[in-house]
Amino acid sequence: MSNRQVLSLDELYPVIDEVISSGGEFRLYPRGTSMMPLLREGLDSIILVSPRNVSKNDIVLYKRESGQFVLHRVVKIKNGEYIMCGDNQFELERGIRQENLLAQVKCIYRENIRVELDNKDYLKYVKRLPCVRRKRKIRVFLSKIKRKIFKPKNQG
Repeated sequence: MSNRQVLSLDELYPVIDEVISSGGEFRLYPRGTSMMPLLREGLDSIILVSPRNVSKNDIVLYKRESGQFVLHRVVKIKNGEYIMCGDNQFELERGIRQENLLAQVKCIYRENIRVELDNKDYLKYVKRLPCVRRKRKIRVFLSKIKRKIFKPKNQG
């Protein structure tokens, strides 16, 4: 049985902010599926640090205007705005500003094995992401068309 306590990020963020603002690191076990297969809920964790020199392909924790906390990858930076996307998604989120960025991922723990972000296999994974996203988008599109064409007949 795990000793980990589940807290919402609303409850936890003041502690994260205090730790990383003082130059420390905070280990977080993210929840959700948007960063799969890289981050698996309940198995993997990340080390968060203060966001500095955030660039394309970095993973950041940010807060949407709605107040929702999100952990996604920077896909592009354009006109001072960050364009984000989860690794398991293909829809881009635009309009994220520097002030929305709360923390940056320094490294990843796959179960308990530390993976540095300059690791050769990790860099290969990141390089393949745009192609994977395009394929996923095409599959979803084709699936929608297939459902429209082959609608099940109403049985009455």
